[in-house]
Amino acid sequence: MKKDVNEYLNNIINSAPSEEMYFEAMHDVFKDLIKEYIRKKINEDDDLKKQISEVLEEFMEAKIKEYDSLAKMAKVTAKIGIISAPNGIKNEALNDFMETFKKEIEEVIKSTL
Repeated sequence: MKKDVNEYLNNIINSAPSEEMYFEAMHDVFKDLIKEYIRKKINEDDDLKKQISEVLEEFMEAKIKEYDSLAKMAKVTAKIGIISAPNGIKNEALNDFMETFKKEIEEVIKSTL
């Protein structure tokens, strides 16, 4: 009987949530409260809202310019590769480059939309 009670209590203790889970839950609650507080402060200040909007717009423009620059660098790299390739494989390399970069450019465009 005593063995059964000890085993029962051990099973209850082992199935209880760990201390770490409670800390993680509290961390998430605090994060949500902080987000809520920050949103409230932002919504109270129209000038701050406008500044955030402008900064986000600048950030998005910078990202688009970054992708544009990467595409231009890829084009130049492909051009150098084609120029320096032997005549026998230029057409094959050109087709491979076109197919590869076509897919990558499509992915970049889709990810920005």
